[in-house]
Amino acid sequence: MENSFDLYEAIEQQGSEITIPDHFPAIYFSEDNDVYCYIGIFLNDTQRDVRLHMNPYYMHGKHSTDKKFAAQIKGFFRIINGYIAIDRFIDNQYRDMKYKKIDAHIRFPLAAETYFGVLANREEDEMLTRAIFGSTYSELSSVIKGYAKILGTYNMYTQYPRITRSVRSMNYCDITDILIPEQFPYVTFNDSGYDFSHVSLWGFYRYFQLLINNSKTSQIGKAFLEADVSETVLEAMLRISDYPYYLSKVTKTIFNDE
Repeated sequence: MENSFDLYEAIEQQGSEITIPDHFPAIYFSEDNDVYCYIGIFLNDTQRDVRLHMNPYYMHGKHSTDKKFAAQIKGFFRIINGYIAIDRFIDNQYRDMKYKKIDAHIRFPLAAETYFGVLANREEDEMLTRAIFGSTYSELSSVIKGYAKILGTYNMYTQYPRITRSVRSMNYCDITDILIPEQFPYVTFNDSGYDFSHVSLWGFYRYFQLLINNSKTSQIGKAFLEADVSETVLEAMLRISDYPYYLSKVTKTIFNDE
């Protein structure tokens, strides 16, 4: 990621100065070009029917390290590379680093539309979108369309796989067991109730990288190029990594009592 810290017009703050926001999602950009997109607080009493925008009013404007609240907080839900992870809040990790809170809106899929992205000044910020969702909607759509062409499951009326979302319920990835919250984009390879009808964005990226042997010049990589997927898009998909490696991804087991 190119050095973009100065491109965002926002107040600089040290991590130690930043407090829990009044609203989630909240996006912070660090001086070393990391994107932190928090979407809720993981409380000790959180159950399996977790609501990711959990944000008790009495914690607004407070530090996550405050002794009054620290015992209640297991962590913070963070979106990165298309999956939900548990992370510490900014004020509890790189405290001396400078950050900017970005004035941007995360567009999740709607009931009648599957588009997702991060919008700043009414335009998509592709860098933020990739950092949070792993890829842009157009990049993922191109790869999925190419996949369907290769499989022979693409026509003007229907397509599998395709991007979709669940309006009212949360699900888990059939490949990685990662949580797919309601209104969060995912890839479906089949009708609901069948195998691989719920594949998380992260699950699809990893599967795709394995499929083409992490190379656009592999036999399968060449097949995608012949299916009108550009080299630029393939390269973008291959750059999606498991960094940072230390984060715990949210799966069914993370809600079990320790």
